[in-house]
Amino acid sequence: MSTPPDAGSTSPTADVHGDTWNGFESGLPKSWRLTSPWRQSVQRQRITLLDDLARLELKNRPEQEQRAYLINSLLSDAGNAAQAKVGIRKWWWGTEIERAWARLREVEERTVDLLPDAELPARATEALGSAGLYLNSDDKRQKHLQALLADPSHTNAADLRPSIVGVLRASHENSDRGNQEARYLRNRLILASGICLFFGALTLLAQRLFKDNHFLTLPDDTFKDSPWQYLFLVMFFGSVGALFTAIPAMSKIPLDHSPFNLPLQQGLLKMVLGPLVAVVGLLILDADVLHVGSSNTLIGKLLLAIVFGAGQHAVTRYVDQRANEILTAETGSANKG
Repeated sequence: MSTPPDAGSTSPTADVHGDTWNGFESGLPKSWRLTSPWRQSVQRQRITLLDDLARLELKNRPEQEQRAYLINSLLSDAGNAAQAKVGIRKWWWGTEIERAWARLREVEERTVDLLPDAELPARATEALGSAGLYLNSDDKRQKHLQALLADPSHTNAADLRPSIVGVLRASHENSDRGNQEARYLRNRLILASGICLFFGALTLLAQRLFKDNHFLTLPDDTFKDSPWQYLFLVMFFGSVGALFTAIPAMSKIPLDHSPFNLPLQQGLLKMVLGPLVAVVGLLILDADVLHVGSSNTLIGKLLLAIVFGAGQHAVTRYVDQRANEILTAETGSANKG
């Protein structure tokens, strides 16, 4: 293996698949046409790590080889993951997202071994800042690093490096766990939305097939010969009522703490559950279970469908609370202890 050039050299032919270190441009793709938010985040972090590694003036061969490995293998693989096509299966399991961030975090941890001693206190402070987001305030690794920084007269590189790496690994593990929980919840919301949509479509189909058996009492002023069209209209306005609760619920969720779009899936679940709740609500009124008088005009029925559709929030608010717990876990963990 040839000796890598100095940190200040550059190459106009830098390639994400290169097998030698090319200075500041190592591992950078020639073009970037993918615009998903998580891909952009990975690319920004890759550039930051490339800059940190490329500026180091490493003297001995093992350190130079380690830097070449971090850039050409790990950072290049993160770049490949950020540019890879994502099909349904990979999207469902978060394959490329987790692959990219696993590589980036390993590089961040290993870079600590290459830093000069003078930079270790600053890197330790950065690690503690990350730990404040992801770890409890009474975490032993975090406290150990804080104790080392509090007494600089006894701090040496041999103690500081492993402590920094330990805090970084613990923070990364908690961050990865939060992302996995967000992905699992997103997938469950998609399954629940699919089930609700299936039952809604099945209800409409059954009403159309059995025209003589009206699932809902038809209004006095219309739809005498088209019960399935009336049922469709009720479900549509139930979805409108669900939309009224979906907008404020989604607006309260922070969007920048996870690569998985939980607010969108929350809104979709509300939209497909609202029609079913509207139908059930009108069934209860038609059966006179609640002994509540209601208008039997089309306008009155549709207004009730909107109200019942909005009422699905009584069920989905538990989903909203769980999503909020996951997406705000960073802030919450910083305040624990």
